[in-house]
Amino acid sequence: MHLSMIVVTDIFGGFAISEYDKIEWGSKEDKAHFRELTSKIGTVIMGRKTYESIGFPLKDRLNIVLTSKNYKNSENLIFLNESPIQVIRFLEKNKINEAAVIGGKSVFKQFFPYIDKIYITIEPITLENAEKLSFPYQQFKLISTNILNEKGTILLEYSKLQ
Repeated sequence: MHLSMIVVTDIFGGFAISEYDKIEWGSKEDKAHFRELTSKIGTVIMGRKTYESIGFPLKDRLNIVLTSKNYKNSENLIFLNESPIQVIRFLEKNKINEAAVIGGKSVFKQFFPYIDKIYITIEPITLENAEKLSFPYQQFKLISTNILNEKGTILLEYSKLQ
């Protein structure tokens, strides 16, 4: 099972203004990268607040939403109240060998021990009162950097050290 984490931040590591942040401050290039990468991976894992801020299941991807609330599953939308290990077992049982964790903060923290790749887009802006997310970067190696636009949006790709 391969788990990637995909996140967009400001220059200081701020990644959400509020629990209902729709990330309208992110660049169109990051949104295109996110859409392309998550479509390629095929499965996204997110918390309920992230799902509600998006407002709909991501098209052409299996959407797994972690929540303790009761919601009705549909074709590409599954609601689970499970631990990361149980979610991973669910994916493996359903022959899904790759997924992307896309937020929010508590979901990132819960899944971090199981993540083997991180994609961080850094937007050249500062967000006031943004939530910060810290990672044990010493467990990862930077494997690529890419400038996404003329404004200075940067994509960093990290891989877990073996």
